[in-house]
Amino acid sequence: MSLPLAEARAQINALVRSIDRKADLEITLQEGDRPAVVANISLRKNKTTVVIPVRDLEGAKEDSALRSTLRTTIKRAMDKSAFSVIPYASTKLTRGPAVDGGFFRSQQGFGQRGGGRR
Repeated sequence: MSLPLAEARAQINALVRSIDRKADLEITLQEGDRPAVVANISLRKNKTTVVIPVRDLEGAKEDSALRSTLRTTIKRAMDKSAFSVIPYASTKLTRGPAVDGGFFRSQQGFGQRGGGRR
């Protein structure tokens, strides 16, 4: 891994602080065939984990477009953790059993009450 933990921590910390200054951040390294940095971000009651590949961090250090993409990824994860579905009351009506002859049809037949063209 060519990126030291302190450098990765400083870079991710700057990105998270640009999104929200009150967010808490814990960073750990993930070794293996695909080295990455695991960022645990907690903001108020919400917690999320973002896995950032080392190659993305190295690219973001030199390219502002990649830095913006990485920031968007982190922001999207933070927003997704803060989202909660609000329960709502159903507005559907319960219908009675179907009536012979249809719903709005008169039992007297067609054409007796007028309303057509003459």
